Amino acid sequence: MKVQINNESEAWDLLERATSGERFPDDLQLVFVGWPVFQMGVQGKDWDSTVPTRVMSPLLDVQKDINRAYANVRYGATNLRKLQDEERDDLEVVIKVNKGSSLFDADLWDQLSFIAKAAIGRMNGTEIVVTVLGLGLLFTAPVMYKAWLANRQKEKELDNQISLSQQETERMKVFADAMKAQPVLVAAFEDADATQNRLLKVAKPGDLLGVKSVQVTAADAEILAKTERARAEDVHLDGNFLVLGNRTDLSTGFRISVQRLSDNLTVKADVPMELPHDQKLLIQEAEWQKMPIVLSMNASMLRGTIFQAVVISASNLAL
Repeated sequence: MKVQINNESEAWDLLERATSGERFPDDLQLVFVGWPVFQMGVQGKDWDSTVPTRVMSPLLDVQKDINRAYANVRYGATNLRKLQDEERDDLEVVIKVNKGSSLFDADLWDQLSFIAKAAIGRMNGTEIVVTVLGLGLLFTAPVMYKAWLANRQKEKELDNQISLSQQETERMKVFADAMKAQPVLVAAFEDADATQNRLLKVAKPGDLLGVKSVQVTAADAEILAKTERARAEDVHLDGNFLVLGNRTDLSTGFRISVQRLSDNLTVKADVPMELPHDQKLLIQEAEWQKMPIVLSMNASMLRGTIFQAVVISASNLAL
């Protein structure tokens, strides 16, 4: 079954149906034509068919957010080390700068289609609709950025505050339901929060910043921008480990608790279904026999704490 999405309104309607209990077939294929499109525009003395370097970093963060969302759908973790070169190529965003201005836009329908394909077989039809359309709307829908700014204004207790229309309020409720249903959207929402904050910080006095068609003056951007939160770093872990425990009730594989012999580092790591069968057996035997095993893992680290570790290889300890 194919469903074609041509614009934002159709995406919201389909997302609302999915979050309201409608079931979609597992062989569902989402097709995107002309939507979604990311847009950002800046007016000011440095922004006339030019691209000041200060905007590069937040634009690269948009790419990173898309890559992390894909990794979470495809591999069950936001660790970018999991991505193959071909996957990065398929997800690459091409930013266009319109002539005579500094309006940046990027078509994202190829990237969203690629994420949708990655979800097939890992999610049922309804979960695919909620996850993929939720990501498309998060990255591009004006109401998402407008609601984010309104929340920042409320936190700052500003007198002049953005207000959402009744339709926009209802759409944010739909998105909230989508996040409750799919943890992938929660992680993507947190990434987008940090990226949107960094976009505010590129503004200089006299600039007028527009993201997803919602405009903010440089003065307001300075007030609204918050201290940047620490972002998770991708790290690689390897060494000789003891397998302390094993949780097998996960649909995507199983999860182990391990302790590294060299420094007693203890982490929980997912063993994905894609790991070769013989390596899975080695892990299980290591647990049963209480013998060390050599593991290689990709993980994320935030403020010195390891989380979302994924085993990428396992082998016997060399004697």
